[in-house]
Amino acid sequence: MLAALTTAYEQEIVDGGPQFLSYRVDGNRMILRFRNVGGGLVAHGSKLQRFQIAGGDRKFVWAEATIQDDTVVVSSPAVPNPVAVRYAWSENPAGANLYNQDGLPAFPFRTDDWPGITANKH
Repeated sequence: MLAALTTAYEQEIVDGGPQFLSYRVDGNRMILRFRNVGGGLVAHGSKLQRFQIAGGDRKFVWAEATIQDDTVVVSSPAVPNPVAVRYAWSENPAGANLYNQDGLPAFPFRTDDWPGITANKH
């Protein structure tokens, strides 16, 4: 419905939830940028959940994530040199709570392109 308003009727509205756009590494943190932030990013609940972070060993651990302006900053003391983040990356991402102020949820995403556990399975 919202996509139809923007496409067919050329209305300038936010037609979806936050979508991962890019990241940069800043020391032991990864700073994530999004499109479709609307009036800003919000956490439904007391703090952001369902973010995981990994270093070069490709072992993901649960991470702390905070909203700073229109970015999300992700880190963990267990990962001093981060290289990848995943959000709501599971079969059941219950608890995923990153939204824009228009009330639309963020899409699950990952910053890596590492093969998954089902790669090369027939």
